[in-house]
Amino acid sequence: MTECHHTGYNFPSLQSITPYLEPTSAGCSTEWAIRTARRLGCLVTVGYPELFSPTPPPAASLKPTMLNLGPEPEAYYKLTAYNSTVTVNPLGEIVLHYRKTHLYYTDEVWAQESPDGFTTTELRFPSKAGTSADVVEGHALKGDVTHTTTQAICMDLNHHHFLPRPPPSALCRHVLATGSTLLVLSTAWLTHLTASALVSQPEVFDLDTLAYWFNVLEPLTDGDKEVICVLANRCGEEAGRLVPKVLGRTDEDEEDGEGVGVRYAGSSFIGKIGGDKGKVVVGGIMGRAEEGLLVVETEGLGLGGKGMKFELKEREGSE
Repeated sequence: MTECHHTGYNFPSLQSITPYLEPTSAGCSTEWAIRTARRLGCLVTVGYPELFSPTPPPAASLKPTMLNLGPEPEAYYKLTAYNSTVTVNPLGEIVLHYRKTHLYYTDEVWAQESPDGFTTTELRFPSKAGTSADVVEGHALKGDVTHTTTQAICMDLNHHHFLPRPPPSALCRHVLATGSTLLVLSTAWLTHLTASALVSQPEVFDLDTLAYWFNVLEPLTDGDKEVICVLANRCGEEAGRLVPKVLGRTDEDEEDGEGVGVRYAGSSFIGKIGGDKGKVVVGGIMGRAEEGLLVVETEGLGLGGKGMKFELKEREGSE
């Protein structure tokens, strides 16, 4: 699922997102993931805004924010929030929790960078989705497949703070160094397309955004292993949000309306990188404003003409 999937992403401040923060792996998004994973007999990853603790951990990189929760001084609290994802297996067990490492300007105003950096772990995938009864009996895990899995969120694809560095990005270096065979990206990637362009051709993917993603991921073709890439991106439009008065908004803020709205690029895809030098083989892709479930058989993807092949831009200095 996408970044901050159930809550939306476009919040202008910590105060505005505070009512939507969820306890670490214990909020409504995690509960939804557990129910869905058990029901479908599959792994579920969902993005959510995490409330880590009433007081921030003692790390020099963190920047505690004082939040006005009322008129009395004792009502001020320090909150630490992260832009996170949680992954649940078919048994309803939490198997991976990740916090965004590279923040974008939108979430820099309320979230902290992950103190742990990128996360990679071994995840077991059932070879065939089962019912909740199958999972309880353990049948859904028979004949399963294990992938060395790296999870990332949106801006993690780019260099930290867009610093002008040559490729590969830190995320690509991490994927290569860990020998990851699966990269899962939950995103809320913006688009420059107009609202009319999104509505007029909702099932057509955003080619400029797709080309950008593919070229950032191009260094993965240098690895010894194929990397399955699953990118789930938000689509549609999202309005700006005001800070509720109880959280410190004043009457003067009314003049700002609902803030600046944003549009998302959609174009979620599942594909493979690394099996065909200089190419990404896409097994399935969604439109720029298309909502739905994308199902792709990744085994054999790229063989016998299976999948769409996209040529990647050659890196500067390569031969």
